Amino acid sequence: MTSTSYSVDESTLALALDDAHERIQRAEDRFARVACTHIAAAIRDALTDGDPNTPFDAVHLRLVRQQGRTSLSTDGTYWTASGKERRFESSALMDSLARLTGHLHEANAPVWVPLCQQDPVGYRLDLKQAAHLPEEVSQSARVAEIRERLAAATRAPWSAEEIVYNRAGGIVSSGDPQAVHTDFVVTDADDSRVAEIAVNHDGPEDTETPAEDLADSRANATLIARAPEDIRFLLAYLDHLCGGRDAESPELRGYCGHCGTALYTSAASPAPTPLDGLTACQRRRLPGGRTLQLQHVLRT
Repeated sequence: MTSTSYSVDESTLALALDDAHERIQRAEDRFARVACTHIAAAIRDALTDGDPNTPFDAVHLRLVRQQGRTSLSTDGTYWTASGKERRFESSALMDSLARLTGHLHEANAPVWVPLCQQDPVGYRLDLKQAAHLPEEVSQSARVAEIRERLAAATRAPWSAEEIVYNRAGGIVSSGDPQAVHTDFVVTDADDSRVAEIAVNHDGPEDTETPAEDLADSRANATLIARAPEDIRFLLAYLDHLCGGRDAESPELRGYCGHCGTALYTSAASPAPTPLDGLTACQRRRLPGGRTLQLQHVLRT
């Protein structure tokens, strides 16, 4: 009988698979948005013989589901600005549109469905919206203000702490029958207070729904605490969908305090990790012969 030659860390494998699937989905979303613009460009070129200065009239293209498949196709039907229905007959154009619309499917529906109207037999893709990658949104004054507010905020990550008091002002555990007041305190990375939500729940004179009030305040505190991280991710993903900076693009964050390996973050992956994705860096021998696997730690 032979011994097992290797072992597999099932938890690490599961996390790696989840991360890989998430990266694939983000790439699919980005590709689907670009495909919509490519569809609009192909129709414009077909109607203008490739001359972008020639006037043309097309505002919607019909998208249909392919039988037995999750991806979309088109029957060549399009509509003018006045609502007149027309149809493309060119086999070369139809082949090109079939390839492009085939990139749109159920998995990336959140990207292309907002660009469509419902149609009796499928969807009508708004060609004017599809024609422009939403750079004007990611570069708008509103988004610029959001970026400025995020940059001006105190250092992340923020965290929320729940502090529960009794009538004497002593701190008790959550759910203690003597609890009469709860503070939800949000602090930044420097332990400076960012926000505080106070809930009095000392009987019906304070509130008739203490559990609901506490749950609402807890949710609000969590929202505030996660806001910098969530906004940063959403801004990066907006740029990602617009065809701009890739949300997967790594940026040097620092070096491991154990082994000196360079650690990187990205908008999609805020945890500092090396480019090879491995979290373990060194094995340290302990008294008795056992070894301890050290994880990469950002040098402070």
